[in-house]
Amino acid sequence: MKRYITLLLVCFGLSFGIAQPQHGEIREKIKKLRIAYFTENLDLTPQEAQQFWPVYNAYDDVNHKLRVRELNNIKRDIKENPDMSEAEASKILDRIEAIEKQVYENDVELTSKLRKFLPAKKIIRLKKAERDFNKKLMKQFRDRRERRKSMP
Repeated sequence: MKRYITLLLVCFGLSFGIAQPQHGEIREKIKKLRIAYFTENLDLTPQEAQQFWPVYNAYDDVNHKLRVRELNNIKRDIKENPDMSEAEASKILDRIEAIEKQVYENDVELTSKLRKFLPAKKIIRLKKAERDFNKKLMKQFRDRRERRKSMP
């Protein structure tokens, strides 16, 4: 569960970092980088790739909606009401937990769908590739931010 929360927070932070006017362009660039990274690391056969990408893209779209749209709404609510009551804070926590549950259920559903046509080893490689890709992406994001801060 900690892993999912950490991943959610990383994605949450990333989504806010790139939620700018050119968000669509950045999302597409990240998608292209992810496709290249996964293709290199998963060693999918042409038949596996043909089945994999529609399933994975649907999964990613759901997660993106949850991370960006839903969590942005929560962030907005928190910003608009910094002196919220305990009851209001509790409702926000309930909403966050519901989103985390949906993300988890989406992950389980992805694994279930992939098991129908991918060997377990490749699904495990996918999970590792996702973690590694997100780490690389966050490192690049931090490096760029540091470079911008250090510019005069």
